[in-house]
Amino acid sequence: MRMPWRYAAPAVLAGTAAIWWMNSTAGAPPVEAAPPAPVAEAPAKLAVPAPAASAPRGGPFTAAALAERRRQLALWQERLQRARQTLAAYQASTRYPYESRPASEHLDQWQAHAVIANDMPLRMPGGAPAPGVRVRTTQQAVFASARDTVALTVGAVDGSGNPVPMRILRSVAHGPLEAAPGQRPAPAPVVTQVFVDDGTQGDAQAGDGTWSTRLSPATEGFANFAGVIRTELTIQVGDSQGYVAYDVVYAPETPATWSGPVRESLDDGSLDLFLAAQVDQPGRYVITGRVDDATGKPFAFVTFNDALGPGAQQVRLTIHGRLVRDQKPAFPLTLHDVEGFLLKPDAYPDRALMPPRDGVVHVTRRYALERFSDATWASDETARYLAEYGKDVAIARQQVEQLGP
Repeated sequence: MRMPWRYAAPAVLAGTAAIWWMNSTAGAPPVEAAPPAPVAEAPAKLAVPAPAASAPRGGPFTAAALAERRRQLALWQERLQRARQTLAAYQASTRYPYESRPASEHLDQWQAHAVIANDMPLRMPGGAPAPGVRVRTTQQAVFASARDTVALTVGAVDGSGNPVPMRILRSVAHGPLEAAPGQRPAPAPVVTQVFVDDGTQGDAQAGDGTWSTRLSPATEGFANFAGVIRTELTIQVGDSQGYVAYDVVYAPETPATWSGPVRESLDDGSLDLFLAAQVDQPGRYVITGRVDDATGKPFAFVTFNDALGPGAQQVRLTIHGRLVRDQKPAFPLTLHDVEGFLLKPDAYPDRALMPPRDGVVHVTRRYALERFSDATWASDETARYLAEYGKDVAIARQQVEQLGP
């Protein structure tokens, strides 16, 4: 039966409207979903969140979508800056090898046998400090081996720094008096440690108010002891008393000694200095030296950190070519104040000292700057890190380009 025209017309109109609505919806921008929260950045590798959902480049944005895109762009711009800074810092710090570094990085170690100085109030343990009196002490070294001696001093001053009369009521040196649970105390004597102010036993000036001694473990009963030797003093200034203590870590053996002149060789654009040593105890040795240029300016801090076998050995200290090219030191160079020790893992003390080579150890020949290599130091480790840091930069830059205008 044919539908009356008055019913057919509304149906046609409704169908036409539906078709028009679907076509118009298909062409409109989709409703933008909230982007996922950015992934936390790992120290070594940047996490890459998916780009914020948005309309095609150049298409219309809602205000919320535009604000989110700007937030994401600012985030990735910040990450790009940090990634570039990290890469640049690592490149700068690894342009020279670990064993050949600029002196400026080690100025705190430039003076060999740096004296340890302390300034403290006069008081007994747990007591109140005496008003207007301070105690000043110095200690020549923390570690000692074999026949080493360690100079110790003590003095009292008033508030203006002027020496005041002081008496030493008690001064003893001893090993540990208590042991850890389940262990026996290491056998060590308890000896009187004599301090003087008469210009002897290392005392710099008689009667100046500074009292001095030289702790000599090998000759004071500690020759077979390894560990901490504590020297304790009870001092008196006027009616007040105070306590002072010094700790020296002692190892009785000498693991290796120096045994000849220094040999130098310019190889692969770097200058190698070879020090002859006679090794009694093989193992890993850490040896350091300081290098000045011809004007006396600190130039390089050189290190050997490797295993040495028994018998006659050569310790190589390298002055890296790129370091020479960058710093341009005046030749000849001077190697001085060389120190070394045998590392003793899982032991206490954890080291045994070699006799130091104080003062000038070697003066190099003169070399033209062009004979040194300008190549940056490279290793498998640095290559891996540079690749990872470079990847972080590339990822962040790609995100900035995608989110940018």
